[in-house]
Amino acid sequence: MSRKNIATNIARKLWAQCGGFCQNPSCNKYLFAGVEDDVVSLANVAHIIGHGKSGPRSEHELADYIDRDGIANLIMLCLECHKIVDELENKFSVERMQAWKADHEKKINSLFDFPQIRNERELLEQVNELLAENRVIFEEYGPFSKQALQGSSGDALTIWRRRCLDTIIPNNQIIVGLIEANKRNFPFPWEVYIQMMGYKLHADSFRDNCLLEKKVNDYKLFPKEFDEFIKQSLGLPVESRENRSGEEIEFRKATVSKYIEDFLATHSFITRMEKLNIGMFDVELKDGRSLRVFATDTYFFTEYTFERVMAIDPAVDAIICSNPYGTYTREAKALCIDHKIGLFTLRTFMGAIRKDCDEFLNYLLTDQRSSRLSFLKSILSKASVPSSFQVYIFGSYLRRELYNDIDLIVVYTVGADQELISSTLDSISQVFEKQASQLDITVCSEEEYAAMSFEDDNRTRIR
Repeated sequence: MSRKNIATNIARKLWAQCGGFCQNPSCNKYLFAGVEDDVVSLANVAHIIGHGKSGPRSEHELADYIDRDGIANLIMLCLECHKIVDELENKFSVERMQAWKADHEKKINSLFDFPQIRNERELLEQVNELLAENRVIFEEYGPFSKQALQGSSGDALTIWRRRCLDTIIPNNQIIVGLIEANKRNFPFPWEVYIQMMGYKLHADSFRDNCLLEKKVNDYKLFPKEFDEFIKQSLGLPVESRENRSGEEIEFRKATVSKYIEDFLATHSFITRMEKLNIGMFDVELKDGRSLRVFATDTYFFTEYTFERVMAIDPAVDAIICSNPYGTYTREAKALCIDHKIGLFTLRTFMGAIRKDCDEFLNYLLTDQRSSRLSFLKSILSKASVPSSFQVYIFGSYLRRELYNDIDLIVVYTVGADQELISSTLDSISQVFEKQASQLDITVCSEEEYAAMSFEDDNRTRIR
């Protein structure tokens, strides 16, 4: 049985409660670690009362009454603590883990005890200082910065991700908290509070996109109107919108032009390129194919972004996230594949154009494919599988970045005992279930396997 995903709103609340730290009081580890150019999440959503009849602490008297995927039954732990509390469940009672969670939340809330301010200018000055700090970080290291466009070391992206976690998200929380905590100190309706609500939507979605695996589809961009309102209220100069609009257009031109000139124009598999407009160009390949390519500078490419691209030109064959930090949601990737459109980062596109049809749409870089296979092999190694059995992974594993599903073929020897086959399948199912993966297993004998045919033969033996 596969476990359902934790609802996004519940995951958001868990993040708000934990503040980015493991909720085990003897650990309190920060739930992100820097590894070269990447920031890796160490966060694990743990069930206080586990699923099923044999899950951790599943014999507790509340087991039949509590929503096991509800916020009250979940706690945010690091990978190590999650493994410890589940494998040594007798040492970690339901009541003990509930107390961890409650005490941790009180500590996080105490960090944001906001002062009562009755002088509006004093409050706005504090808000403006926090906005200014965020803006300096964004302009220096953010997805539209010169370092992002021109840098090649990845340092700017690493610093940007770290500053998002340790500075921008906390600053956003303080800005919203300051205004909410003091709204009763000023006449109703207080315009500062009204203006802040749009900013809060941005702060929430920004936090979700930094912290949650599932990116927010309709990402609320930074509302410049809020920053302008604060500055105007303080009598500070405000940059004209015309200048900002021009800067954004120039950035888009520079980004697309740089990628075309520095990367695609010299690609050995491309015979000709023709730029049609600011973000669209036609590409002719060595194998005779022609591709209509759209380059977007969107920070997060979502289903909403896809609809906007289709409104411009529904005949596109490929979409490149040209923003140096750009990425796409799994839902957007799946939507593009359904429409026979490739959705890629620049690096992936440069490899994908050598492929055709499904291989083009579902292209994975060698390191991505290797990491997925290595990950699946490591899971399978924990199962009890007879040495005479063969296990193949196929099909959707190539699209693991889209769907959390895994297709396996388990091949048993002729004459294998049925009880052995059943116990093997149970063991495999159990280890994959711990990874919250949706598993589809095809079971057959060696003779049946030899007679099988595959439309897209992308099998890989992993056991």
